[in-house]
Amino acid sequence: MIVRVPDLTEEVREVEFREPAALLNARMDASPGWDDEHFDGDLEVHGQLYRTESDVHFSGTVSGQVRSVCPRCLEEFVWPLRRDFRFVIVPARGGAEPEDDEGIDHYSGDDLDLAPLVCEQGLLALDPSLLCSESCRGLCAGCGANLNVEECRCAKRR
Repeated sequence: MIVRVPDLTEEVREVEFREPAALLNARMDASPGWDDEHFDGDLEVHGQLYRTESDVHFSGTVSGQVRSVCPRCLEEFVWPLRRDFRFVIVPARGGAEPEDDEGIDHYSGDDLDLAPLVCEQGLLALDPSLLCSESCRGLCAGCGANLNVEECRCAKRR
């Protein structure tokens, strides 16, 4: 979503939009280590925007569904993603911007694209260590049986 900075005031403006899952999943596919998680639908963004002098304040929540593979039993499952965020977006001063604290970003010109900030929050909310359930028993190290759905076959071989 692109907003025009000159149109923002000190009055809080509610914004709601979606970021396509296809773009996020393509970004993950292009990076190593994201094989076991993908967005299962578009990210929904509910936020508030306002401006104080030249600084833009953007806060809200990003939510969606993630399809993951349980690291313990290797079964696929879907979990709800939700992450709150808060940014202060300040004008770029020209040249390379210094590394800032989390929650600070920069803009230049009159148009501000919120999509990269939202996508980053969606990616930061991913958790590759999340289990399909707290009681997941995993796979048997000997026979490979998924102990959530079947008995271990190791003892039966003896």
